[in-house]
Amino acid sequence: MKLGLDFHGVLDENPFFIRMATDHVRRGDEVHIITGEKDTPKFREKLEAMGIRYTHLFSISSYHISIGTKVWYKDSENPFMDERIWNRTKAEYCERMRIDYHIDDSEKYLQYFTTPYLLYRGRKSC
Repeated sequence: MKLGLDFHGVLDENPFFIRMATDHVRRGDEVHIITGEKDTPKFREKLEAMGIRYTHLFSISSYHISIGTKVWYKDSENPFMDERIWNRTKAEYCERMRIDYHIDDSEKYLQYFTTPYLLYRGRKSC
């Protein structure tokens, strides 16, 4: 099993998803954190401090910087790029990695997905 989990609005929003990730890793499944956050030691330390277990980390920002996508910055921590490129990247990663299903809190990515996609609307809607 290969599970994709968004960080902002999913893992950082509800401890249920942290437990889910831990259970999947213990069973030997792949857990892919798929996020816009830059892949930095500080971010990885944050995941560890939150007790989030995972096997793969995919950063939209770091990926696009590494392949030379045109980005600009409002501050040193937050790269921006063409919104269409940003929005389809999670779907492309899930397809490329053959993720079985992805959980995210944003509908804007859904139109690009062929991978099964669970839309999490936050704790208040549960």
